[in-house]
Amino acid sequence: MASKPKVFFTSNVFSVKEIGSNERISEPYRNEIKELWKDLNRLSEIKIFDGRFPSEEVLKREIKNFNPDFLGCHLSHQISSKILKNSNILAISTSTAGYNHIKRTEEDDILITHTPGILQSTVADYTIAVIMAILRNLIDLHFYVWNEEWTSDDKWDLDQSLSSVITDKTLGIVGLGEIGKELVKRLYPWDIKILYHDIEQQKPFENNYPLVEFKEDIREIFKESDIITLHIPLNKYTEKLVSRNLLSLMKKGALLINTARGGVLDFETLLDMLENEEIRIHIAIDVFPMEPIDSNTLKRLKNIKKRQPDIRMILLPHNASADANTRAKMTILFLKDIIKIIRSSSLEDLKKIHIIPEQKKQLDQIKWRIFSYWEKNENY
Repeated sequence: MASKPKVFFTSNVFSVKEIGSNERISEPYRNEIKELWKDLNRLSEIKIFDGRFPSEEVLKREIKNFNPDFLGCHLSHQISSKILKNSNILAISTSTAGYNHIKRTEEDDILITHTPGILQSTVADYTIAVIMAILRNLIDLHFYVWNEEWTSDDKWDLDQSLSSVITDKTLGIVGLGEIGKELVKRLYPWDIKILYHDIEQQKPFENNYPLVEFKEDIREIFKESDIITLHIPLNKYTEKLVSRNLLSLMKKGALLINTARGGVLDFETLLDMLENEEIRIHIAIDVFPMEPIDSNTLKRLKNIKKRQPDIRMILLPHNASADANTRAKMTILFLKDIIKIIRSSSLEDLKKIHIIPEQKKQLDQIKWRIFSYWEKNENY
């Protein structure tokens, strides 16, 4: 019998001690995580990095020294193609829906799994929360009270701090994937106008939501919408998709929300246009090109707000999916896929695993590194 395969986890957040014991997570999910770790320990030799955010240099060293067959990571761990090319890694599992933090090798023979179909509810809720907070100006009103600006000389009045409701707005969704569809499901009964743009029209979905309107030209979304929310992956086609040509089309007082990936929005151009008063829009940003946001960028945003106090801003620390049970379900799917890969012996087995879409389409066409693992274990 071949020796146990090696699995390296780039963070201790996945461990029983951390997420498996977090009391914010429902007990059934905690128990399932513990059972999965028992299975994984029986099947493999495991090393868990003692920390949350290893640098690329640390990852290089850890992978070189441990020489793992399988790698488990999440969005904050940048896995370079150089690390992968010079390793014996057969497959990578990421506990995230997105996977652009994993730089694929030229051969692209290392399998990548992700955790789709889980976080749409929590991100849709989050998006609605920031929409309502901006429309009703809750952040500024909170600080109005918090900073003792609400005084006896400034009482309730009919035209004091007027805001607006969502029912007379047009919502534009860029990307009608899992999250975009969930957003429609939740907001459709509110009787608001909903537009969407995607690579292709989602006609079967529209049959259930006939008032939702497809816009083939993304510019129409930016021209017509009062609220624009981005729900697209980051790739070579979407990087800086939202830049000057689209931002300049936005209505005065419209709201732009990004809970997708920082790179889909040309953030530098957005700052320039706000600073130069080329556009006067509200923003709610959960993701940034570089995270955490740097002090100079934050200073620029504060200056924009100081000079244009009517602009409403919500800046958030990449937190849209940070619901306890959602993160637990992502971890469960992530661990299950690692176990299934370790137990796999054929391409048919891989079809039951959440391999990223691009690779799934080419499953029969590539000489995957995992073939050697199957051969070694005399199961191929």
